[in-house]
Amino acid sequence: MKKRTYINKWNLLIAFCVLAFASCSDVLDKKDLSAINEEDVWVDEDLTESFLNEIYDDNLDGWPINASAASDDASGQGGAIYGELTANSNGIYAGLYRNIKDINLFLEKVGEGELVSKTLFMAQAHFFRAKAYFDLVSTYGGVPLVLKVPVQGVDELEVPRNKTSECITQILSDLDMAINGLPNAYDDSSSDYGRITKGAAMAFKAKVLITYASEQFDPNQSAGRWQAAYDAISAARANLESSGKGLHSDFENLWFDETNSNPEAIIIRRFNVDRTQNRDAGCRPFVVGTNGESWDKPTISILEAFPMKDGKAITDGTSSYAYDSEAFWLNRDPRFEATIAHNGDLWDLNDPEPQKTSALHWAFQESRIEAQSDSRISPSALYCRKAVNVSVAGGNPTLLNTTDWIEMRFTEVLLFVAEAANEIGNMSEAYDALIAIRQRAGLDVGGDNMYGLQTGMDQDQMRDAIFLERRIELAYEGKRSADLRRRRMYNTINGTHRKGYVIVRTAAFDALDPSDEILDDRIALETGVLNGSIDIDDPTVYNTYFDTQETSLERDGNTTEDGTPINYQDNYYFFDLPQSAIDKNPSLVQTEGWPGGSFNPLD
Repeated sequence: MKKRTYINKWNLLIAFCVLAFASCSDVLDKKDLSAINEEDVWVDEDLTESFLNEIYDDNLDGWPINASAASDDASGQGGAIYGELTANSNGIYAGLYRNIKDINLFLEKVGEGELVSKTLFMAQAHFFRAKAYFDLVSTYGGVPLVLKVPVQGVDELEVPRNKTSECITQILSDLDMAINGLPNAYDDSSSDYGRITKGAAMAFKAKVLITYASEQFDPNQSAGRWQAAYDAISAARANLESSGKGLHSDFENLWFDETNSNPEAIIIRRFNVDRTQNRDAGCRPFVVGTNGESWDKPTISILEAFPMKDGKAITDGTSSYAYDSEAFWLNRDPRFEATIAHNGDLWDLNDPEPQKTSALHWAFQESRIEAQSDSRISPSALYCRKAVNVSVAGGNPTLLNTTDWIEMRFTEVLLFVAEAANEIGNMSEAYDALIAIRQRAGLDVGGDNMYGLQTGMDQDQMRDAIFLERRIELAYEGKRSADLRRRRMYNTINGTHRKGYVIVRTAAFDALDPSDEILDDRIALETGVLNGSIDIDDPTVYNTYFDTQETSLERDGNTTEDGTPINYQDNYYFFDLPQSAIDKNPSLVQTEGWPGGSFNPLD
């Protein structure tokens, strides 16, 4: 396929509408010179591909903005986490049906034609229709299946919700059609990087089956769906590995390998100078003139979830490393430093002075030096550094970035293998997958070659180990909150409070330089740290210059009050249909658990 180009599909649709009603007017019988003619689109490979590219743009996921705020991994005070959602709480319904309408149109028109790339074009469209319906079903349960373009005045548009099981069957059918028509790789690997491959569709099919086997859709785990999920993820893994996919050698920098040779990237949304994202701005420290800086601020809970460098928990007395709650960054899983930035960390951001005066990063109160500095410091004194491009210059209003989003990477495929294998009793394969991930992470192998994993785990223990690995490996990729829904695990954090740190300077800090300026004291400390005369990795030395207290990150919480506890509600596992959709389609029945609802999303 050729390098992606885009046309405005709305211009196309206007042209289609004109042509559809051409018989009503002699004027409309004339060729429409102000829009692209429908007949020209579906007989032209490039124009058809341009329409397909718009489908990609509309349906691929982007960077998950603050998704972790709906979990125990980051600060955030939304209505979902406190159990305060009301009707119309999730509004993706109408937008996804608009996307499905466009996909149906594409499938109909391409299916009627004789384009050289017909099979390949339709396979990609079938993938995206499956994805759109999966997004709907995982949010609401069963929804109306609309699989063709309605003919006005002929087709009945007021259709009821299909059963969830019927929707899953259709999703799998679309994915099978996609798999049958997609290549393992594209001929033009550079310009087609990011297009859906056979392996990507197979991996997504496995994700659908794993989700359908999970407690969200099968609370009692009585439906026996895990074998199908295991078979699908095993087939996806085999295809991907045969196509050169696998674990990237560099956990920290795999995000910046934007070539077809990146073995980790399975499903990707591309960004470039014409299509940028602002995720970096939301995660980086505040710089005057820059928006954002409020997303994915880590909690002590996720900080403590990372193991020590030998892969053992911070509470495990058999670890070769002693955990120090004050110098918590020492001797940790290497993924810790690649994921979380802390006060005094080496994080060489390309920020202007005085925010940055060395490669060291600071998160103590008044460390940003500018107006509103305290209110703009991370509420937990911790920052997400995963996939943040340090070379992008801070201090401009947009701070836009072009780093691609990897929606599914090969590590998650291995984690799905481990999860499905464990659920069908294949413990050895679950161990093998976790060991491969921990080996890539750089953990100590250990005398038993287990990289810190407990030997002889039963199914429940292995399940816990897998979700711990998902939590730390996929941190701030939008997976933790999705996992809590998928496996109905919010009950494990309900009633708890997320915590962070408040760090203030001491009198010894203020005495580092004779001037009265905090900046001068900070630069003096930086000089000492970088020349080795001040060792802030020594807790005693660190505490000479900083006083640290735990603080609640919850609403009304502070250093002395816990505030509002997490209180995720059971009915949030399937949301309510928007009232606007019900008003337009009286055949729709509201979801159980919501006012007036009787539709069972588990059927």
